[in-house]
Parts: sequence; structure tokens; C-alpha cells
Amino acid sequence: MQNNNVEIFFPGFTKKSVTFTIDDGNIKYDEKFLSIVRPAGIKGTFNLCMPTKLTPEKYREMYQGYEIANHCKFHPELFRKDKVYIISDEKFDPLTSSRYTDETPYVYKFDGEDGLYLIHARKVDSRPDGWIKLATEQTYMRLVGESHDDLEEVFGKGSIKSYVWPFGDQKNPEIQAALMERGYNSVRKTGLVEHFDLPSDRSAWSYNAREGRLLSKMEEYESLSDDGKLKFFAFGIHSIDYERADAWPELREFAAKYGNRPEEFYYASVSDIFEYEDAVKALAVTDTEIINNSDKEIYLKVRGERMTVAPKSKITI
Repeated sequence: MQNNNVEIFFPGFTKKSVTFTIDDGNIKYDEKFLSIVRPAGIKGTFNLCMPTKLTPEKYREMYQGYEIANHCKFHPELFRKDKVYIISDEKFDPLTSSRYTDETPYVYKFDGEDGLYLIHARKVDSRPDGWIKLATEQTYMRLVGESHDDLEEVFGKGSIKSYVWPFGDQKNPEIQAALMERGYNSVRKTGLVEHFDLPSDRSAWSYNAREGRLLSKMEEYESLSDDGKLKFFAFGIHSIDYERADAWPELREFAAKYGNRPEEFYYASVSDIFEYEDAVKALAVTDTEIINNSDKEIYLKVRGERMTVAPKSKITI
């Protein structure tokens, strides 16, 4: 798009979006999290693994108005190609089985799932016993497909648009490519992002702040001067983190201070932001007209005057 008289905005004529990305689907604390952000109009994405703890009706009711992303059935890690493992034949016992060693970790077959194993990992905060699941590449892709289908069965066909790696970024280009071939608009890692620009590489997109840093980072974001670019602020990473850190007061203060300000912030899910960005990229702008080739309404200013371009339409400027 090349026309200095045309300036692009998010819906609501703001340059700044606000979202969140919350992993794992902890029903108890997701519910508490939603009780704080929902009244403030703050939208975001919940990354779920296995929709089995509630009925489909309860899941839809609980997460209504929010995006659901695929976070993989069983929340496994991938076997790493640069690491040697010892696959043990002994029956797995979480109390007596051999645990992690710096040299070579032992892995145990996971009953009932071919290609899925158990490995002990230190510093696994969300699993106090330290045992996590490990999958072969073939099994990993099968589990991705199964969780995708299970989530679509609950939340609707075509509703699962993005994928979020369990355990951050598995650094497996082949599986990353295979996931993108499934049609996800992003296959995202988990990890801190310091900048607020929409990413050129969506696999590197994650969150700017988590509990304990939420208010200070948002203050930095709010104070950003307008450089003409669309921006994002995202926070994460698990709802249970706010319980463990006693950070619910911080989240409440964030919601009270930065929620319900649609004239300043575009509250949206991760996919909403990406889809809007894609629509902007598809915009055709000349000296005399603007053609919207997308199915999104585009917000802009032409010579300082606010305008919108309806989906699949054009305006003369």
C-alpha cells in the first residue's frame, strides 16, 4: 500500500491492540481469569489441549466470545534430534522410576498411546511431580490432529485457527512446516517478546508480559508515541500463574485501568489481529481509490478524515 494520504487503523480508529494468550485450559482458574477480563471487554485466546473436563455445552458457555487455539492433546514435548534417550522397559512408577540425569534421560512408555512416552524434567512448574509426556514426530502430528478435531467438535467447524506449542518452541522446522500446512494462521511459541510491533514472523509472536510485570509493561505500551504502525500488547501465560503468584489484584487493577477503552485499544483475539493485518495487506490503494479485497471492514483516514471500507468493496478518494 503506497499512498501517504491514507493511514490505517484497527477497528475503532486506534493504532493499539490488546490481547492475551493463556495456555492449558485450567478450568478453575480460566473461569476466575474470565470473571475479571470479561466485564472489562478484554478479549484474547485460550490455548486448549483436551476438552474433556466439561460437557461441550459448558465449554462453549464458559469461553463464549473468546478464541480457542490448539495446544495439542496430552501437552507433549517432541523427541529432540540432538539428544540421546534411554527407553526403559521397566514399568513406570512416578515414585521409583529413574529420573533426569544430565547425561542421558530415561523415558518410559505411556500406557495406551503408541509413540508417547514419559520423561522426568526438572523445573516443570505446572507439574509438581516433574513427569511430562514426550512424543515421536509421527505421534505428535497425530495428537495435533486429534486435539484439533476434538476442539472443533466442541467449538465448531473452522473455529480452531491457530496452534501454540506446548513447552515454548520445540525448534523442529519440519513439524513447524507440517503444522502450517494444516492451514493455521499462526504456529506460535511461548516466550517473552519485548517489542510491540506486529511480527514479520508469526512463529515468534507470543506475549509481552505475564503476572508481576503486567502493569509496568502496559504503562510502557500506553506511553508509546504514534509511529504510524499498528501495534499489539499481549499478556499470558497460564491462569494458574495468577493464583500461585497471588497476582489477581494486579489483573484486577489492569482490567480496571485498561479495560473498557475501545476508543484507545482494539480488544481482540490473536487470530482477530492477524486476520485484520492480512486484510490490510490485501488492500489495494491508488491515487484515486481504495479496494478492499478481504471480508473485513477496514478502518482508515484519508487526508485526516475517518473512513471505513466495507468488505469486498471500494471507495473513491
